[in-house]
Amino acid sequence: MDRIAAMILLLGAFVSMTLFLLALFSVAPIFCSCLCALLYILYYFLANESTSIHHAQEFENRFWTVFFVLLTMAGIYVKDSPFSVYFETIHPGWGLLVMFIVGYGVHTWDRMVHRKTLTSQVGGLRRGASAAQSLVRLNAHIAGSVAPPGMKNNHLTLEEQLERISTCMSNIDQLLVPSTINNFINQQFIMRNEREIISIFEDAQPKALNWLVSHVKLALVFYKIKDHRNFRGQHRTELIELLAVDRVSVLSIYSRVLLLRALQLMKLPANARAEHWVRNIILSTHQDDLSKLKTMTDTKGDYFCMNKLIYNDIRSETVRQDILSHFRKEAAVQQAHMDMGTRKARLRMEQGWRKILSDVDDTLTSSGGSYPAGIDKRYTKKVVYPGVIGLYRELDLGIRGPEEFPPDGMGNLVFLSARPHIYKDISEQQNFKKFKSLREREGSRLHTIPSLLAGDLSSGREFMMTNDFEPLARKKYQNFKQFVSIYPEYKHVFICDNGQGDVRAGELMYDQYPRHIDCLFVHLVQDIQKTYGFDSERWRKKGLLSRTCFFKCYPDAALYAATLKPPLIRMSGLRRICQDAVADFEMILPSQWSSQSQKRDRRSELNQSLWRCNNLLETKGEKPVALIESPQQWEVGERVRTTYGIGVVKGFDPVADLYDVEIDWRPLDEQVKVYDKQEAAKKDAEKRGILTLSAKKPDSLNQATLQTVVEEDESNYMSPATSFSKHSSKQSLTIGDNHDASNATHLNDTSFGASGFDRENDVGSPEPTLAETTASDEMSHAKLKGGNDGSQVPPSIITRQGGVKRKRSWVKGIVVAKVQGKHITKFTPPSLPKVQGDDKNRSKSFSFWATDSVKSAVDSVEVSKSKQLLSPGERVTTPYGVGVVVEHRKKTNIIVVDMTGSWTARAYLQESIVKREGAGLIGTLLRSFTGVAASPKRGESSPSKAERQFPFSTGTKVVSPFGEGTVIRPLSLQIPSCASSEENVNTLAVSLTGWTLRDGSGTATLYCTLNNAKEWKNSAGGKSPSSHRRESSLFSVIGSMVSGTYASFQKIRVPREIEAPVIHPTLKVEEAKFERYYKDGAAVTTAYGDGTVQSFRASDGFYRVSLLAKSGKAFATAYLQEDSMSYRLARRCQEGYPVLTKYGLSGVLQSVNPTTGVHNIIIPSCGALCYLQPDQVICPLKAAVGEDVSTKFGEGKVMKYRLSDDKYEIKLTWGGAILYAEATTFDRIDDRMEYKGGFGMGWILNFFYSREENKEGGPQRSRSNSFSMLSQSNVSTRSLI
Repeated sequence: MDRIAAMILLLGAFVSMTLFLLALFSVAPIFCSCLCALLYILYYFLANESTSIHHAQEFENRFWTVFFVLLTMAGIYVKDSPFSVYFETIHPGWGLLVMFIVGYGVHTWDRMVHRKTLTSQVGGLRRGASAAQSLVRLNAHIAGSVAPPGMKNNHLTLEEQLERISTCMSNIDQLLVPSTINNFINQQFIMRNEREIISIFEDAQPKALNWLVSHVKLALVFYKIKDHRNFRGQHRTELIELLAVDRVSVLSIYSRVLLLRALQLMKLPANARAEHWVRNIILSTHQDDLSKLKTMTDTKGDYFCMNKLIYNDIRSETVRQDILSHFRKEAAVQQAHMDMGTRKARLRMEQGWRKILSDVDDTLTSSGGSYPAGIDKRYTKKVVYPGVIGLYRELDLGIRGPEEFPPDGMGNLVFLSARPHIYKDISEQQNFKKFKSLREREGSRLHTIPSLLAGDLSSGREFMMTNDFEPLARKKYQNFKQFVSIYPEYKHVFICDNGQGDVRAGELMYDQYPRHIDCLFVHLVQDIQKTYGFDSERWRKKGLLSRTCFFKCYPDAALYAATLKPPLIRMSGLRRICQDAVADFEMILPSQWSSQSQKRDRRSELNQSLWRCNNLLETKGEKPVALIESPQQWEVGERVRTTYGIGVVKGFDPVADLYDVEIDWRPLDEQVKVYDKQEAAKKDAEKRGILTLSAKKPDSLNQATLQTVVEEDESNYMSPATSFSKHSSKQSLTIGDNHDASNATHLNDTSFGASGFDRENDVGSPEPTLAETTASDEMSHAKLKGGNDGSQVPPSIITRQGGVKRKRSWVKGIVVAKVQGKHITKFTPPSLPKVQGDDKNRSKSFSFWATDSVKSAVDSVEVSKSKQLLSPGERVTTPYGVGVVVEHRKKTNIIVVDMTGSWTARAYLQESIVKREGAGLIGTLLRSFTGVAASPKRGESSPSKAERQFPFSTGTKVVSPFGEGTVIRPLSLQIPSCASSEENVNTLAVSLTGWTLRDGSGTATLYCTLNNAKEWKNSAGGKSPSSHRRESSLFSVIGSMVSGTYASFQKIRVPREIEAPVIHPTLKVEEAKFERYYKDGAAVTTAYGDGTVQSFRASDGFYRVSLLAKSGKAFATAYLQEDSMSYRLARRCQEGYPVLTKYGLSGVLQSVNPTTGVHNIIIPSCGALCYLQPDQVICPLKAAVGEDVSTKFGEGKVMKYRLSDDKYEIKLTWGGAILYAEATTFDRIDDRMEYKGGFGMGWILNFFYSREENKEGGPQRSRSNSFSMLSQSNVSTRSLI
């Protein structure tokens, strides 16, 4: 299905839905309105995963419950609902019962689905050494060990501890009772079970702790243990704090990966400290352990990968930058080890340290040409390309380390897909199911569980609407940029196809990160000249062409990787890839081939690639790989029909699919006589009941051997480095001694690199090709005279057949040809051509001398002669629009027409395509639906009086950007000739009435084009009658609706990394190579101390930083890159926690802008929002003035803070008592996580009633220190905290 068919189906679905809604509105308007409102709420909920209702699973559960209750209510109680009729006849209580059943059922179903997700097993991970030890040894170690000081000596076995945790979880998690109701009824019982679980993790020894973490359902434990409002009841926070902070140092890498996954499933916004827990886990892991942690997080087999954790789950830019900075520093330490050649470096060299990034459609599997997935039709849909899985594995192994990938090893395979991410993991699940099936299939299988980086809806929508590949390329580049920031210690290889925007994405990757790109492999699914974003000259200048391999078969890509300097894979790896390619081809089911010719072509294509790889393997001492054999369709001795005549099969070559066919080239009448005699003899023998054998063929061969060599298209082997001449399929007949070089057919050698683009002349390969090796071994013989025609005929011919030389006599008219199987069909008896008789009564059906086409041409001439001539000035319609006749040339039947529609031109058209305006029914309909050249209404001027109308008249008022004016020089009405076209005036002169010259001599004159004058005239309040008629036509209504919808889609743009400015083609402007991150004046921290950014050089990416002393004065200037500095955070302060400012006000540090270093602080006491520099923040606080806290005496509110003695004045909620307390005696209640009622549906009210300036895209605030009162912006303090 191509793009046009997809757009037609989409339009049909849209029209059908619109008609259905209109019909429903006409029958039940109230019910339809309710249904549309609920559907819009559902769409907004699914399309906005960053809203607050998605911050906790409890909110999502309440949304689904309320949504289906409202939907049921609309179906039951709305008067015009089709279901209300059934409930009006019964008791109203039945409707309430149905609503309750639906609500409770949806609530329970959603809880069950989420519980299944939390308890799902983690695939693709292997446990650490401590977790993999036997239970017997662990239990013996626990029993004989001594507990550390301050910890209990727990002698329970690990199975008993795990059983205790499971028992407590069953008490907490009731299947049919919601957790909120259960906690309200049995709060003390629930808290005792939660405390027991925490105590088990507290008392567990390091090895036992790792075993418990790897075997318990940690995500379910985090989700079910809650933070209660009473004092010392923050059990979830206490448990995660224990594992992520207090005891994180004893956790193995496997346990840390499980801990990160449990936090992701819990959802980080569900707890205010969750992001800082993630930060602490990652920052406590270093060097190779950190690389292992990241890789294991990405190989779990779900979409909870490291990229999602860093760039989606973490909302704080401060935490994100801290983690990314830690990645860069540890990568620099790893590189330092490699440079110094330490022991760690020798261990690291055993791994490839390469990430393999690959596309999915038309790269891993064929799309079958299905739009919008891809365009490759060489294979059917969902067929795995032969050899691609082996290439992934060998690139991951590299050239050092083990020959085979270890079963428990961690892979580095990542897929970059253009398929958009939809709510949660709906779209990702389909890809992960495909990856799982490839891991479990027989034969060649994926060596690891890959990670997946999906696209988004905005880029997909723009591609569907405009057929532009740039949004897809930009999105893949954006994903790659984020991926490189997470894995700066790795090199990367990108495998893609040239069907869409992957090649352009690869170029963007290389432009920004040239040191991280090892190679770019491009799978050719169309002609290379049609590749979007590819320019060989531009790529050669960049140096990208030498790192790019264009290929059609994956063994060719493996051959390039093995011959690259330095190589990417071993020679043994090349052989394994070839073996996998053969196995993959044999695994393609017969039902997956659309035809036998498709299978035959792909087999030949793959054999050519394998043959080239075998040539290299043999030179390196490796055993070649057996080529794919074709099944024999025609048996030896069977009579067949070929493109060269009827023959008998004498032999078969299964590798090249070539048949030795003895072709009968005797005259046709002689063949018919022989066949008739054989058939008559056969029938006579059957009548007599005698079994006859087939006629014995003369055991001879012709002296001539017909060689049929079918070459594949040169694009099969094309590399951007290879230029060659085009050769068609050749057949050569070699007779006698004429075995010269002119009769040899050669296939071009294939080069996979990019150096071949520098060749000026095409030179054939001197090496033999696969087609040449399958040719017959004809030999030269002495020429003897023989035969009636005096031709030179040898008495015998020696041929090699079946490995044995045989001498056979020669028979005139019989030749042996090597014919491919696709040129052979089933035998049909020879027959003489039938000559048509001279029966005069029978009508003649064919003639070379009086064809219907000639007759129609004569008839058209006669009609044109009788056609009435058109007079100059007459209005006509043409396929290119309407116009005015200038001249009607009788001799040549050409009409000269000046086009007068939306574009002006002089056309020379034939009479047959020019019609008078209004001629025919179609012309009438088109004239009534289009405003162009419509007939004038009564009272309007006729076309002959156009000189009194704009733009051919003076006095027309226009409103220009420079003020109002009047046309004083209109366009000339006279039609210019070709000779005077250069002197014709194409501009109008407008006198500006609001301008006066300095000398007072008159007004200013403005010269403009006709299009500008029309726009200004319309803005003056008057539209031309033609434009008014266009707006009222049916076509214009549809056009306005489509263009308006498309304009709204265009407003949603794909985020660009660096938008390319519009540059005049003649100007040469140097493009910025580095993107700026820190703004001027940003407060940063460097290795030399704190500083302030002064300027930025885009050419080399260096910042000019003014270094500050402790006194705040500048003492030096440093030139640093982005990796050498980070934003400055106030000392000991954390984002999301209270702080004290120099102005005596206490507030909550809401966020820090990393590009400027500005601290956004909310002051609850006065409802102010402050934008302060880091030096304006003094110290962190336990709670800000105006915040709620929990003490031993109950809850209260902070009224005052004394810096002199670090005391808080707290007003208790009961009795108004005042408590003076230190920071360690109370806990702060975080209002951000407090449930505010409405079942978490406050986002709906905020969406409909929020002010415009509160939405994204409002006025930007200054970087300098400033205050903004919350009351002035109509935002409450609690909503911002």
